[in-house]
Amino acid sequence: MAIATKPTTKLEFKRRSKDDAKKIMIYGNDGSGKSVFAEKYCKDNGLKPVCIDIDDTNYTDVPIVNIDISSDLKTYNGLIEIIDAITESEEFDTIILDGLTSLLELLVSTAKGLAKYSDRATRFQKILRKLQMSGKHLIFIGQADMEVIYNDDHQSSKAVIKINSIVNEKYHCYITDKGEYKVDTVKYRTVKDNKGIKGGN
Repeated sequence: MAIATKPTTKLEFKRRSKDDAKKIMIYGNDGSGKSVFAEKYCKDNGLKPVCIDIDDTNYTDVPIVNIDISSDLKTYNGLIEIIDAITESEEFDTIILDGLTSLLELLVSTAKGLAKYSDRATRFQKILRKLQMSGKHLIFIGQADMEVIYNDDHQSSKAVIKINSIVNEKYHCYITDKGEYKVDTVKYRTVKDNKGIKGGN
């Protein structure tokens, strides 16, 4: 007697493709040249950037979009709309998010208790996902506390860890004792290609 069998569920697999989009983190103290370095990086790499300037401290020649940060909800909704518009635009291939540290504070909602921080985490996750799905090159600019730190006294927040986990290159901007502006390449994330694993310092 034949036994009826349930048809096997058809599985859909992702198509693997090389992601050529650059994902950069630039961090350092106030006035250390982060925004200027981002502009130079874009020029050196032939990129066409547009900037979302949260702190209103970017004085480079990179085009800056208007964003209303008068409330947490206006900041969040405005940023989502801006990312969607840039995604559809062929004029720009790079999004510079300048003022990442301040953005995290602006996304804290007016909810009571710890719920306001849960709202921030949810909103930031959606913004980050939107940026990743845009297909554009991404340059994040934040204060020195955007570096991932693990020690007995301090552990970086989940948002900081998340940002650092997706970048390919990290740059530390600083001023030397002689007053010179310098940039160090802190890390190249190891990536795989058809020839094996490659990485560098």
